[in-house]
Amino acid sequence: MTLAHSEFKQILRCAKVPHSAATGFTDKLYLPLSTLTALLDSSKRNGQSNRATATNGRYQSRRPPYYSPINSEETDYSLPSQTDLLPSPLIFRLIPTAQAGLHNARAIHCGVREFSYEEGLVGIPEWLMSEMELTEDDAVSIELVRLEKGSHTQLQALNPMARGVGDLRSLLEAYMRTKLTALTIGETLLVPISGVAEPMSFSVTALEPSAAVDIVDTDLSVDIVHAHQGPALDHPATSQNSASGNELVSGASIDVSVGKEQTKSFSFSFSAGVNSVDVILSCVTGDASLVASCLVQNPSVVDNTWFDFSAPSHKQKRLRISRDELLPQGSNTVHISVVGFTALCQASISVELDSTLEDKVEAETELSSSPSEDGMRLCANCGSSVPTARFDMHRIVCERHNVKCTRCTSIFKRGSDEAERHWHCELCNASGDTDDSAKHFYFFHTPASCTCDTELSAFASIAELAEHRRTRCPERLIECRYCHNVEPQGPASEDAVDIMDGLNAHEAYCGSRTIECIKCKANVRIRQVRVHMQMHQMKEQVARENMVPCANKECNKERATNPLGLCVSCFGPFYTGQHDPDSHKLLKRLARVLHTQLTRGCDSKSCRNSMCATGVQNIGSGNGSPVLPPSQTEAAARMVPILKAYAPLTTFPRPSIDYAKIDLHLCK
Repeated sequence: MTLAHSEFKQILRCAKVPHSAATGFTDKLYLPLSTLTALLDSSKRNGQSNRATATNGRYQSRRPPYYSPINSEETDYSLPSQTDLLPSPLIFRLIPTAQAGLHNARAIHCGVREFSYEEGLVGIPEWLMSEMELTEDDAVSIELVRLEKGSHTQLQALNPMARGVGDLRSLLEAYMRTKLTALTIGETLLVPISGVAEPMSFSVTALEPSAAVDIVDTDLSVDIVHAHQGPALDHPATSQNSASGNELVSGASIDVSVGKEQTKSFSFSFSAGVNSVDVILSCVTGDASLVASCLVQNPSVVDNTWFDFSAPSHKQKRLRISRDELLPQGSNTVHISVVGFTALCQASISVELDSTLEDKVEAETELSSSPSEDGMRLCANCGSSVPTARFDMHRIVCERHNVKCTRCTSIFKRGSDEAERHWHCELCNASGDTDDSAKHFYFFHTPASCTCDTELSAFASIAELAEHRRTRCPERLIECRYCHNVEPQGPASEDAVDIMDGLNAHEAYCGSRTIECIKCKANVRIRQVRVHMQMHQMKEQVARENMVPCANKECNKERATNPLGLCVSCFGPFYTGQHDPDSHKLLKRLARVLHTQLTRGCDSKSCRNSMCATGVQNIGSGNGSPVLPPSQTEAAARMVPILKAYAPLTTFPRPSIDYAKIDLHLCK
């Protein structure tokens, strides 16, 4: 590989920068401040200033002709900014000093994040050090280079699971746009995929126009080649969500066995006509929780959209999932997980489709036909409705055999095991069986913290943490309305326009990219495309309202500049290159076209022109009798008013003609 010319070189020691969710798998380096100082000094010595020229030993900036200084002091001197002396973006070639000078030296091109690192060290992302097989304190050479803008790259997917990712090309383009500065042939990229635990690997196999390119602010096309030509489902590393045995179907149940904090994942795909489903988990022994999500492929107790954390005494867990709650542009697949709570839980999971309209009508009918409450009294002990005649006897028997909880409305048989095991939480209003207390305290009273590491990352319970992960968390997965990739939403935007538009940090960034308008060729922000196109529609509507119509009553186009007052399309058959200053030849052609149209027609089955023989026959007489075309004399008589209206064209000076009053009907 031919290396680009180096403009600056420095030897530093490696320091590992641990991977974090905030930075991701980026190629940005952390350099010391002395490197920036040395870069500026080197640029000055090489005379690489492209924004200022030396005049009489002093710098005088190049001002545009329309620039006018506020006062004379401003023109005394104007030194260029030191950062103007450096190329943008800053791209460094990273080479281990042990391989320096070798023809096959391993080199990777990187960007820079900041110049605030410890002197003598270069902070390299952890994944990049593994890629270059570097260790802590190894010596590396960093060289400032200028690379050509990339136009095309070919990436080879090294993981068979990549074949199952939806819009992989858009995802890769978004990743390179936000995380990378340059690409080098032979390097391996680690790309995080939302909902997948481990990042996927892609090898850079081809680049254009050179072996190392700059990909900042450029339109880079991406081709993807899969290393494994067989289907991803045949590979053992394929996600279990894709396995046919974990696909839930209506009317069939699947047995589940999970241990404590173990997860078993399933999926369900909405078919046509199904609006909502009930996912039911029936626990036989032990207890588990049921969670589901439309974005996270392996939902957990903190990363989910729908959840059921009900107590162990409730053996059946149920989730109602509606098609309307899924993403508008997303797939119809819901990912479901069973998370074990006890040491061993054996259960069965199934899916029930929503009830039909007839079932709902029958249920409403039965409810409306319930017996009247007239002649009934409410028992204060058990809450039952009892006939008035038997109320005293019921009250005596009820108070003797039943006991009511003093904190809730639960009724138990006096002295029963159920009454003894009845439990109330001292921290909230929850109640249930004593066996329910452990799960309740775990989910609702156990402090938890979020990995987003924000000011509000500590929560009083796992349930509050789960609510945070579903709503405000920067790591919450969303489907971007602009790039349609599943990405973390990022921190809340503080921009007033973003807040009014309901945009999160990722969508605000993604929507700020520009594309070319297909109509006016202007660069428009993606987030403003809809409003921009509406402006075009309004302009077109105003233009149509102010449009001067063609003189041909069978046409609705705009009038062009010609003697007959026709549009370009209608005047085409009458145009000729002959010299005709008094328009006599033009009127003869008009008379010939009108006479032929009135006597012979246009032979179009869709014609409805009243001044065309074919149109008159298509319209008919209304009583079923055939309609004959006009004779030669009748046709000439109908032509005369039109030709008289155009007669002033033969005089000089030509008077103005009111084309709107001419009853001209020409077949198109």
